[in-house]
Amino acid sequence: MREMRPHNSPWALRLPMGIAANVVESTVDTPAITGANVGSPSARRIRQVSTSLPVASRTALGRAWNRFVGVIGQLLVGLPASTWLLIDASILAGALYLAYVLFPPPDLETTPHVHLWQASAVFVFALLLSSLVFGFYERETILSRSRLLTRALLTTAAATAIAYAIIYVVMYATVSRRVSGVAMGLFLVNGVGVRLLSRWAIHRLHRGLLVVGPRSLFDSFVGAQANGFLSEYRLVGYVTTDQEEPGAAGDPHYLSTIKDYVPKLGESCVTDVVVGTEAARDPGVMEWVVPCLQHGCRVTNEAIFYEKATGQILVDEITPYWFLFADLKVHCDERATLKRLMDLVTSLFGMLLTAPLWPLIAMAIRLDDGGPVLYTQERVGQNGRIFTLCKFRTMRANAENGRSVWASPDDPRVTRVGRLLRKTRLDELPQLFNILMGQMSIVGPRPERPDIVASLCDKLPYYAERHLVKPGLTGWAQISYQYGSSVEDAKRKLQFDLYYLKHMSFELDMIILFRTLGTFLRGAC
Repeated sequence: MREMRPHNSPWALRLPMGIAANVVESTVDTPAITGANVGSPSARRIRQVSTSLPVASRTALGRAWNRFVGVIGQLLVGLPASTWLLIDASILAGALYLAYVLFPPPDLETTPHVHLWQASAVFVFALLLSSLVFGFYERETILSRSRLLTRALLTTAAATAIAYAIIYVVMYATVSRRVSGVAMGLFLVNGVGVRLLSRWAIHRLHRGLLVVGPRSLFDSFVGAQANGFLSEYRLVGYVTTDQEEPGAAGDPHYLSTIKDYVPKLGESCVTDVVVGTEAARDPGVMEWVVPCLQHGCRVTNEAIFYEKATGQILVDEITPYWFLFADLKVHCDERATLKRLMDLVTSLFGMLLTAPLWPLIAMAIRLDDGGPVLYTQERVGQNGRIFTLCKFRTMRANAENGRSVWASPDDPRVTRVGRLLRKTRLDELPQLFNILMGQMSIVGPRPERPDIVASLCDKLPYYAERHLVKPGLTGWAQISYQYGSSVEDAKRKLQFDLYYLKHMSFELDMIILFRTLGTFLRGAC
């Protein structure tokens, strides 16, 4: 007796069309599976098809899920700070609404409770201010679990204190401690939870990065990852334009030429293609750039990619034409006036705010080693002008003996009090006088000594161009990189300074100021 499986069999209908048709055709003339023929080839084939179906389904679902997580991760990587603020504001407003429902405020004649909309406005403003101070919306925060949890606690505590200060001192009102406790607790749990989920999606993403250029360019991206950048990327390897790089034979990271590798982009899950300077000069560049774009890859040159990913300008990759196309606004009269006004207001306010600390710092320095409190030194200012910089002394007296020496992270010349002052940046406070005199700005590149500047100008291209603006008490390089102790460190800081020159604005200055305040409050950047 032969068993026939009709085409409308429920088992057949559950299969993809091609597989179902093949299975039906193969089973029409197949003997029924019994104990006698269970080991026959036909029976084994049926068993293999039926057992492989769940595996194939799971694989397809897994690919779809990974694709979905990848899309979410790509969206989260590029979310601006304003979007995160909107998310946090929504979470906090919802938490306050729930808290007001659970604990309705009583009617008090002496000190009225703030209304829900007032509390929402004050707490959201306080949250925004605290988030900017502690860097809660920075891209690096979401990529590190410990940094995320630490800054979330600091942001929540500071926001609560600022909100209470505004409500009690400015508005002459009150808010229930239970309401604020429940609201900020819910925000802490949900705000951190959303970011942890985002961090998981971003780290699951690992965008495939293909480098078009020499091995040295690929090594620079490896070094960037070692320094904590590009953590959401997976380095696929590097390819060349038209012929194999000399010495690339046997290199596991060398793949092939870009034209030969284009058909494999999808197979390697490449999402970003970074083109080196030399490769960009290839006469047939469009012959492989367009196919990369057709495969859904983002194609950028190394300078733009590095600038967006790390907040630096690659010194080795720019030419004099960069200053022509960067559209620098260093001599914009409107911006210069606004910046000078901000310098005057901020320096005066800073001197008044920190005035109680000055005698305490002076006393600590004198008690530490009995040396002078202040330290003066010549520095290079805007357009190469020399000025005298003043700061609290952090090294022992006569530490340099008339010659300039690089400071190291654990410099033995630094005193005990000086180490604390450097960590909190309080040693820079006397420079507020330099700012009032117009020799410095609140935000700008770090001023250096004339002999060091002369040496670095000979060793580093475009180092002198950082003096197009006034040096600053704080700056993009100061909050983004450690104390410089070598020519290589100076090069890294120069890359941050050039980024500031290109993107300098009131908004960026405010971000740097808030980050500096966060440095003071946290004791480290």
